[in-house]
Amino acid sequence: MIVELTLNLISSDMTVSHREARCLCDCARKAILELYPAFSDRYERVIRPAFERVLQERWPEEELRFSHAGEVVN
Repeated sequence: MIVELTLNLISSDMTVSHREARCLCDCARKAILELYPAFSDRYERVIRPAFERVLQERWPEEELRFSHAGEVVN
């Protein structure tokens, strides 16, 4: 549900900036890994590419940058 809500918000809310969208993705990662710590590999293989795809479609000129696994987000 976290992933679907995040993807939906990023792709449909035109008031969300690229920076805010990246922060939403980072916060979603943090929430997912707090709820399911064993999902780290699955996140990297499945969820992160979905976030990257939506960001690239919406902002094709922007560089894709996410926080690193150990980096603190909000």
